[in-house]
Amino acid sequence: MNKNKITLIAALLTLSVSAYSRDINSTNEGASGFWGAFNNYQPDGGKAVTAPDNDGLVSTPATRRIGNQHNGINDNAWWSMIHDAVMYHPSIRSEIATLDAAGFNIDVAAAGYLPTLSAGVTSDRQQDEASGHIATVGLSQMLYDFGKTGSAVDEATAKYIEQKSGVLEQIDDIVRKTALALNEAHRYRQLLDIAEQHVLAVNDVWQLTQLRAEAGASSSIDPVQAEARVKEAQAGAHNAAIKLQQQEDHLAFLLGYRQPAQAIPSPTEVFTRALPTDADASLNPTLLKAQAGLAVAQAGLRNAKAQNYPTVSLEMNSNRYLGDISNYQSHDHYNNVYVSVSGKLYQGGALQAQQNASASALAAAQTNVEKVRLSIADEQRGYLTSIDGLQRNIEILNGRLDTITRTRELYKMQYLSLGTRNVLDLLNAEQEISSSQQDLINARHDLWSAEIGYLASSGLARRYFGLENSSLGGFTIEAAQPERR
Repeated sequence: MNKNKITLIAALLTLSVSAYSRDINSTNEGASGFWGAFNNYQPDGGKAVTAPDNDGLVSTPATRRIGNQHNGINDNAWWSMIHDAVMYHPSIRSEIATLDAAGFNIDVAAAGYLPTLSAGVTSDRQQDEASGHIATVGLSQMLYDFGKTGSAVDEATAKYIEQKSGVLEQIDDIVRKTALALNEAHRYRQLLDIAEQHVLAVNDVWQLTQLRAEAGASSSIDPVQAEARVKEAQAGAHNAAIKLQQQEDHLAFLLGYRQPAQAIPSPTEVFTRALPTDADASLNPTLLKAQAGLAVAQAGLRNAKAQNYPTVSLEMNSNRYLGDISNYQSHDHYNNVYVSVSGKLYQGGALQAQQNASASALAAAQTNVEKVRLSIADEQRGYLTSIDGLQRNIEILNGRLDTITRTRELYKMQYLSLGTRNVLDLLNAEQEISSSQQDLINARHDLWSAEIGYLASSGLARRYFGLENSSLGGFTIEAAQPERR
């Protein structure tokens, strides 16, 4: 009888292993038996889960270095303030706390490799003769489960990497927002300066028209027209001051303290070199997160398939009778050691439905990786196009400003000495100069905004602003490593 049982168990295992080897590629999966407990699974890297078409979790960094490279906090206020924002912002700390929880989930999944020790006491009554209790201590060790535990560890590890990419994504978002806020605060500081200069310039024209009107050299309407332009310029300066205050408030929200715009260095001191045009999008944490999501879906599908197969385990227990019932037994205790093969034969179609759901989730994850990749590529092309166009536009605006400045001097001379120009020509020239200066300031800051966006889209912002190898609440912002070939 025992020989028949052993033969049946061996046959079941042979059939299961044969089917399992056809369904699942074991090279991409965690260990299936108790020896998986000796795997060197690491929360930071986890089990390598390769995605189709090289969409793995390992990324290749850009081959070109850009701008000023910083390995720590630089005296430049931009670097220190961006570092302060990353250290301060609660959204990053929240992501790190979630990452810690994901790390513990790897330990939870890996516990399936280790034995389970249980103990209990049950009540028993033997006919009408006696009653008592049975104390039981049991030990169960999984021997082979066809990848249930291994795929669970892979899934938990991939979720950890997905969450880690989420932390980097949040850091990049704060870096981008802070850099843009610094750029905007500097923009409106310069626009306010230009607006105040315009008020002074128009006020000078107003005073000039008053002197000429009193001397009878010009019409009395000229001072009225000039005064109206002064009021208009003052309103523009007031509006610029309001916008500057708004930008300083937004910057304070990101930094956790107020930073006057006057203390912000010019972006020309920050963006000192040309940006690369061949940056590798695989450094973008959004793409890394999508690739980790693909690995999660792959592990989930393997786990769903593994549920079709049994689990082989070694079971041991020791039982002792307690109370009167022990007097009616030939022995007061007994021990059992046996190999158990257990599995789910039928669950109303739930197993197949779970496989179908996991397969659909995998297809969605694969599509999402491609969608994110295309979106990043399109975003990068857009930034590069903007950068190229703005650089040419700045050259044109510089020429325009030179021309209108010479025109103003000619108009002023003609107004004062020749009388061939009226005050409106002079006022319009001042307005044109102010508008040209504003356009030039906006074009320059738009260029820097596009460069910030390109850095963030390429996943290079952390490197550029010296955040790599920094520590944040136990989380180290690691430098990107080249793919091992």
